[in-house]
Amino acid sequence: MSLQLSPIEHIHNVAHAHHARLVSSRDGHAIFGVRPPSASGAPSQEFILEICRDRDTVTVKEQHPLLLPSFCAERHINPGGTFCLSWGEVEASAIKNRDDAEAWWGKLLTFLLRQRSAAALRRWPGKADARAHGSTAARFQAMAEENAAALGAQFFEAVRDDRLRVNRGRGRDRIALHRNGRKLVTVLREERRVMTLRQRCKCDDANVRHLPLATCGDHAHQLADLVLNLDGWRRSELAFYDYLRSVNQVCCGTMEDCPLAEHQTGID
Repeated sequence: MSLQLSPIEHIHNVAHAHHARLVSSRDGHAIFGVRPPSASGAPSQEFILEICRDRDTVTVKEQHPLLLPSFCAERHINPGGTFCLSWGEVEASAIKNRDDAEAWWGKLLTFLLRQRSAAALRRWPGKADARAHGSTAARFQAMAEENAAALGAQFFEAVRDDRLRVNRGRGRDRIALHRNGRKLVTVLREERRVMTLRQRCKCDDANVRHLPLATCGDHAHQLADLVLNLDGWRRSELAFYDYLRSVNQVCCGTMEDCPLAEHQTGID
């Protein structure tokens, strides 16, 4: 009968290969020292991290907030200090074997390296891989990316690169979609459809097919849903920051254009 290892034991078994050392471990709780490798090969600072078992996965945070803020949504550090390493809405987070532990360490090292860059740049360096803030916004992001992928690789990249914008159209029920500052379509919110179906499709193959939206596969439906999901994503992130302000979370001051900082001007 084989002994089933805990998530922390799987993590410990491959820690050395991921620039980490075990400091202490007890009852589903472990402290690791982690030195993410620098591109130059120069010695890097060691993060002292606290890893706690949470059923079939773990949470991780800096044991004491010395190198990182204790909270920063823009840097994907949750209230309480835990790191947001994966997107629970679409990514498996269970650590049940060696491969799971290897993948977890890969995400953690990437996260720590990006923290180093974020501190220097004052912006998150992995924007295309960043997840929306809050579970509701993340679900809208997942659906928007699925819609965009159905319209083509270029559309998908436009979502990932944050080059799509939605705003209210001329009527209260209308939402306009812009890409790189250029208006593409208007969607009727209540009817959940593109306003003008006779216009040429906006998919990646539009200039080859020369088809109107109405006859270009299901692209009219995908475009309408894309706009509505982008709008839901935007609204949900606004609500997320409104909630943080309501519970007195404040900006750590390490990132440019932080939504929390916008409401703290003049506060000591």
